[in-house]
Amino acid sequence: MENIILGIIQGITEFVPISSSGHLALFSEFLKAELDVPYFAVLHLATFFAVVIFVWREIWDILKGIFSKDKKYLNLAGKLIVSTLPAIIVGFTIDNIIEDAFSAIKVIAFFLIITAVMNFFSDRLKKEKKDLNSITYVDALIIGLIQAFAIFPGISRSGSTIFAALLLGMTKKSAVKYSFLMSLPVTFGAGVLKISSVSFTSSQNIGIILSFISGLFGLWVLKKAVISGKLKIFSIYCLVMSLFVFIYF
Repeated sequence: MENIILGIIQGITEFVPISSSGHLALFSEFLKAELDVPYFAVLHLATFFAVVIFVWREIWDILKGIFSKDKKYLNLAGKLIVSTLPAIIVGFTIDNIIEDAFSAIKVIAFFLIITAVMNFFSDRLKKEKKDLNSITYVDALIIGLIQAFAIFPGISRSGSTIFAALLLGMTKKSAVKYSFLMSLPVTFGAGVLKISSVSFTSSQNIGIILSFISGLFGLWVLKKAVISGKLKIFSIYCLVMSLFVFIYF
């Protein structure tokens, strides 16, 4: 039953900016469930497919542009690679430290406060001058570095990358799309690397399926929240959750 609950939590919180990895760790603690980091990674792989469905048109345009050697899409693909590399490097370099962070409950609570601050200020960033094709490679690297930091539980990947994109002047719609697109290599890679360590019981399989389904819902919620300027709701939630963890634990 715990695996099913964790699957639903992963799907919703992967894209809603409240940190999926942080919530998986916290709810594992609440449920007294075993801290199964490889299973968490495979749940991320389930939400990878949810993103593919959500941004399939952009993925198709990029792939078509690459094969036709369209300069615009080659540049966009290059920027996505630049944004992805920091997380890959950090993931391989400090994998053991990241796994240990899942059991550091109060550290996760502190990181949730950082996520809350980023969500709060994201609603107030209204430069909105750049789209997917007009950001620079420096912009892409900065967003990538922020995503690398979000490998730690408690820091929302979607919240931090959207915050960075908005801070650099991207439109809200472009910031959301770029955050989704740059999540694909990271979530896919993390899941594939850990998949051999998962036993795949019936409850885990159900959890993976529910993670995919709830991930689609989480994607829709995030898009609506960013465009309508409602990220402050998640900011308040992260602060309340952090306070609860500090008191409860």
